[in-house]
Amino acid sequence: MMQEVKKWYEMSAVDLGVAKHLDATYYPKPFEIICYHCQQSAEKAIKALIIHYGAEGGMPKLHDLSFLLNQIKNKVSIEERFYDYADTLTPYGIAVRYPNELLLEERHAKEALQFADEIFQWVTGIL
Repeated sequence: MMQEVKKWYEMSAVDLGVAKHLDATYYPKPFEIICYHCQQSAEKAIKALIIHYGAEGGMPKLHDLSFLLNQIKNKVSIEERFYDYADTLTPYGIAVRYPNELLLEERHAKEALQFADEIFQWVTGIL
């Protein structure tokens, strides 16, 4: 695995691990921070794929996961569910940085963990 791809992939794994750790051990659960790390994990995993496939035009400095998926849609098969996951996770990368922007509950964190994990596993299968 190319060194830069490996770095992005490893950072994705760390973000997912942090989200899972906070979910399992922290009380009260910091839903905003869990969701944020899930978005970050998915973003970094997708960016690892973008680099893996050549990152034509350089790495996009955007956090919109659907946009990032579109950067590789002609190089890898992307199931529609990953676009749904991307649309759910994207706001967690920005809106949770501002108090009272999103009101999150445990169900949101559980869903974010599932979606981020599935994106990570999908990327793992490709790399």
